[in-house]
Amino acid sequence: MISDEDVRQLFQYNLNVQYKLLYSDEPYPNQFFRGRASHTWENSHPGGCKRHGLVFDKFNIIPKYCFSCYKVLIEPRTVVELFKLMMVFDKLELPNDNTRKCLVETRAQVSGTYKGLIYCKGVEEGMEILKLVQNVISEKISKKIQVTLKRGCSEYALAYPEYARIGQGMATMEYKEQWQEYEDLADKVLVISTQHPVSDTYNHPTYTTRNVRAMLAWLTYAATIGDLSYQKIYGSVLRPRSDLKRPTPFHPVKDE
Repeated sequence: MISDEDVRQLFQYNLNVQYKLLYSDEPYPNQFFRGRASHTWENSHPGGCKRHGLVFDKFNIIPKYCFSCYKVLIEPRTVVELFKLMMVFDKLELPNDNTRKCLVETRAQVSGTYKGLIYCKGVEEGMEILKLVQNVISEKISKKIQVTLKRGCSEYALAYPEYARIGQGMATMEYKEQWQEYEDLADKVLVISTQHPVSDTYNHPTYTTRNVRAMLAWLTYAATIGDLSYQKIYGSVLRPRSDLKRPTPFHPVKDE
C-alpha cells in the first residue's frame, strides 16, 4: 500500500531537484503520461487524437478509428490518491505498455475531478486490463476507488449517448459509413499537426520537469475545489485559481 508519506517525499524530492526549471510564463500542463506514445498504435492516424478531435468539432461526427478506442477509467477521490495513481502508472506493467495518463478534469461540460485513463484497443483488451487494474488499485491505493471501462472521449458520448453504451445486453453504436466523406474532406482541408514526441514512449527513469509542473497544477486545482488533502503533499496553503469552476462538487474523504 502506498502511504501518504511516500507521496509527500516523492513530491518534495522532485520539487527540490527541479526547482530552478519549474517556473516560467508557460501554462502548466495538467496531464501525466506513461506507456507507449499513441502515434505508435496500429492503424493510428498521423494526426492522432488531435486530428480526431478536430474532425468531431468541425463536422460533429465520431471518427472511425475512435469506435475501437476504449479506456479504463480510474477516479481517485482526492489529489493524494491521484498522486498515488501516478506512482502506480509509473511502474505498471501491461502486455502492450498501453498509453496511460493522470489528469485533473477542467472541461466545463464534463463531470468529475481526478482521473486516470488507460487506452485500450478494443473491448476485449479493455476488459482484461480493467480486471488487472482493479486488483492493483485495491492493493496499492484503496478498494473504494471506482474503476470502470468507457468508450472513447467524453465529448462523443455527450453528442451521441448511444456511443457510450457498452454494457452486456446493450446495442453497440456502429460507425456510420456516410461519415467517411467528412473524414476524407477533413484530411484535405484541415491543418492538422502531425508532430509527435521525440521518443515513441512516455516512459522515463525519473520524473521530468513537465511531470513536476503537472503535479503543481494538480495541487493548485485541489486548493481551488476545496480538497485540503493537498496540504499533506505541499505542506502549506496554495492560492486557488479564480478561473476554475467545476460542475462536480468535491466531497471530502475521511481517512481510512
